[in-house]
Amino acid sequence: MALASWLDDGADPARMDPEEVRRLANTLRVREEQAIDRLESLVSEQATLVSRGAATPSPALRRALARRHGRLSEDVYDVDRDLARMGKELAGLRAIRDLLREGAPLAAPGDPAPLLSLLNDSEATEESFAGDLAAALRAGQVKRKRDDQRRSGPDLMEVWEKMDRGEISSAKEALRAHGGSRSGSSSSSPAAGSGGGSKRGGGGE
Repeated sequence: MALASWLDDGADPARMDPEEVRRLANTLRVREEQAIDRLESLVSEQATLVSRGAATPSPALRRALARRHGRLSEDVYDVDRDLARMGKELAGLRAIRDLLREGAPLAAPGDPAPLLSLLNDSEATEESFAGDLAAALRAGQVKRKRDDQRRSGPDLMEVWEKMDRGEISSAKEALRAHGGSRSGSSSSSPAAGSGGGSKRGGGGE
């Protein structure tokens, strides 16, 4: 039973015990790894096509390569959406697992349409879906703060976006920035003003 099917069937908490959550999460992680491999392969093939087109003076060959690149772009889009959905499903399963561990009184959320819509919305974040799902299951209790559900993913996304803009130039610097952003989120470093290199700490997870 997939998370979407569970929601569509009314999201009865009695049908989602810790073992079921664990099994679903493990299955979903395998699918996620397969999708990641697929996406990396597609992106690599796109890059190869671009290089091949740059290396040939033939307009006909370039047009053929461009058409193939366009078809790959559609595949990239589809896999990217699948990955976004899987991320929200995993975040939702974590939220359900946490609620079950707390022993919180849970109730079916009623109309599952808003949750399913959020699950399928490529612009919606993992945190927003997990938060809304937990709130819907909490039987009228106050929704948990979004900060309680923050994971390392958003920090890494910010680091990668800085790499895209050229603000971070290497993977090594990105790792330092990620470690510093996590350790610096709760308190500022008193030594941040010293030295001429990176001002972030180099802690790991």
